[in-house]
Amino acid sequence: MISSIILVIITILLSAFFSGSEIAYLSANKLSVEVFKNKGMAKGKAIQDLYKDPKTFLSTMLVGNNIVLVMYTLFFGQLLEPLLTKFVPQNSVIYSLLATFIITMVLLVFGEFLPKTIFRLYADELIYRFSYLLKIFQWILLVPSKILTFLSNLVIRILFGQVPNAEDQSITKLDLEHYINTNVDEQKKEIDKEILTNALNLNQLKVRDCMIPRNEIVFVDKSDDVDSIKQLFIESKHSRLIVVDADIEHILGYIHHQLLFRAFNIKRNIRDIDFIPDVMNVQDLMYKFIKSNSNIAIVVDEFGGTAGLITLEDILEEIFGEIEDEHDVETMTEKVVSENEFIFSGRLELDYLNNKYPQLQFPTDDFTTLSGFIVMTHGNIPEVGEKIIIENYTFTILSKSDTKINEVGVVLESEHSDKSIDEAR
Repeated sequence: MISSIILVIITILLSAFFSGSEIAYLSANKLSVEVFKNKGMAKGKAIQDLYKDPKTFLSTMLVGNNIVLVMYTLFFGQLLEPLLTKFVPQNSVIYSLLATFIITMVLLVFGEFLPKTIFRLYADELIYRFSYLLKIFQWILLVPSKILTFLSNLVIRILFGQVPNAEDQSITKLDLEHYINTNVDEQKKEIDKEILTNALNLNQLKVRDCMIPRNEIVFVDKSDDVDSIKQLFIESKHSRLIVVDADIEHILGYIHHQLLFRAFNIKRNIRDIDFIPDVMNVQDLMYKFIKSNSNIAIVVDEFGGTAGLITLEDILEEIFGEIEDEHDVETMTEKVVSENEFIFSGRLELDYLNNKYPQLQFPTDDFTTLSGFIVMTHGNIPEVGEKIIIENYTFTILSKSDTKINEVGVVLESEHSDKSIDEAR
């Protein structure tokens, strides 16, 4: 009696394990599986082996489940026999129906519904925890599962004329979005969520959205002497400089700062540079950079004029955020003088300002940066100290260069506080 109970419990647990493992295998998030596979540990290797051949694994689980179900039915029938024969004759229809009902209900609850629900809810964790055990069962049942797979493929080939392909295990954008929405819900993972979201949205960005505008391109002329080029490298802190022929519309290529450590002729050391349209997809450009082993390109507009410059770092910053290195010394000025008074760098983007400061709602249809908005609306680059009124904003130019506004004071509506702005500086 006791031995029969133990055997029934063992077989129902094995059935639950096989049924649940099948659901966990199919329900596990593919990105999580890839993470487990690349952990480099023994369990990661086991998971990698399990996902190499989905058909073999699933047939193994099916064979194992069928074997234990036969054993479960046999053992449970033997256990029920002395109990049921007290109430109904063993050879009667009622006995058969009652025994079948009890065996089936216990199996459905504890061998199907309950384990499949649990394994589906915790698929990622359980497929990782049981990877060793699953690998052992797959090895034990490999021969019968191979026979089953061969026979099933043979039947399908006879009936339909083809053999089904293995399930596609590639990671799709939908899988990544599912991972973000379901797994990245803790504050410490907010950075990971932002990075993954940026990566997914990369194919929606155009080159013009993240390029360096033409008025900020640092360049040298092909006729410049070595000393002036060295000085420009030092002042700009760039590792590469664009080389032009007379003006920015005639770009020849670029030179690298490593050339400064040896005598060189600028014309002989100009490296080729790609020219790309400003409407090109950023993701396509990144693939182009990787394939060609380059990391810089000139952006041209629809008329063929120079629109800007873009590097691989600019693309990576769209994914990971601002990347600072030893050469990045420039900081954006962003000071709040009062509720309606501010001091901003001209390079700050209007979308950023509108989102961070709800009281400021600059037009963004035709402009990207604060400097561009002021210059294009005003018609020229104002002088330092000049005040400009645009709509309900008063701008005070605090510093500028020949091509752009570097720093500007902003007062919303009619509230003017020149003294406050001067003190904040």
